Amino acid sequence: MRVIVDIRPLLEPRRSGVGTYTAEVAKALARRGAHEYALFANGRAPIPADVPPPSPRLTHRFSRYPNRLLNAAFAFLGAPKLERLAGPADVAYLPNLNFVATGLPIVVTVHDLSFVRFPRFFSSKQRLWHAAIGTASLLRRATTVVAVSEHTRRDVIETFGVPEGNVVVAGPGVGPAFAPQGDAEKDRVRKKLRLDHPYFLFLGAIEPRKNIVGLIDAYERVDADLDLVIAGGKGWLYEDVFRRAARSPKRDRIKFPGYVDDADKPALYAAAAALVYPSFYEGFGMPPLEAMAVGTPVVASHVSSLGEVVGDAGLLIDPQDAGDIAAAMTAIVADPRLVGKLRSRGFERAKRFTWDASAATLEKAFSAAHGRA
Repeated sequence: MRVIVDIRPLLEPRRSGVGTYTAEVAKALARRGAHEYALFANGRAPIPADVPPPSPRLTHRFSRYPNRLLNAAFAFLGAPKLERLAGPADVAYLPNLNFVATGLPIVVTVHDLSFVRFPRFFSSKQRLWHAAIGTASLLRRATTVVAVSEHTRRDVIETFGVPEGNVVVAGPGVGPAFAPQGDAEKDRVRKKLRLDHPYFLFLGAIEPRKNIVGLIDAYERVDADLDLVIAGGKGWLYEDVFRRAARSPKRDRIKFPGYVDDADKPALYAAAAALVYPSFYEGFGMPPLEAMAVGTPVVASHVSSLGEVVGDAGLLIDPQDAGDIAAAMTAIVADPRLVGKLRSRGFERAKRFTWDASAATLEKAFSAAHGRA
């Protein structure tokens, strides 16, 4: 069977969780080789170096149309068909919601439905983009929908009425780079990012859904000699975060190192006293998983999918309650035995999540989609 894999999410200059998912499942699918794959990309951006190279069972089909023009053609003309651009195939796989025109059975991964559940967290431009994709019709048209967590699976079924039997779970994994780090590597990253003091860490896009303002509120209540490092690129509607930090009595201890390269993330996690991730909503939540894999204690929201990811390997808090967040942060600092317990549980928890398992579920989804066509 030949499957077209749409790797357009990889072309963003700064990779997000969706881009990481796309890259890692493409590599795992190519490595396993259960089917033949055509990797499809479009646009002027260079193809990332970690895209699997061509082989007898994997081809590259990259076009250079302006993305806006191609998306408009997909949306309004229903052409050109994806299979004309990428070659004949049996199934089309979209690792993220996207514009597409195809006559093939579709398998699509849904990372979260935050744009439906919490539209106030998005700009008007983003809401328009999601509306233009036609999420409801795309998911109903899909032969199989892949959710990244059981929580997202239930969201898809309840929100769009997709039959339960058509929605499966293939969550992210954690790669071998996320492992305990040596002192030299931690020192290298601290020096690179100018982090001179012990710190609590948040890592992710700076946007309202991540509840960073609530994290700053909580940090002000913690009596400990630690900085707060808010790492990640600017997402959208981020102005309130910087305004809140600027008026904080601890403003000199709140650090914004910006976007973090993938190669620096393991050591950045490992050097932190804890990862604090008080998001209002997540479809999965990769930073807590990555932090557990390197041995860093995790404080995360008990809402949406985060409890499903973290389980009893972290401290789960109410994201609406700054006092609850602060109490968990204080407990990490005050109790070395708790830290040791969370570190041990985190290592074991992270082992449950592998890219190979995700790829195996996707392979079954491709076969099922082909069988239903």
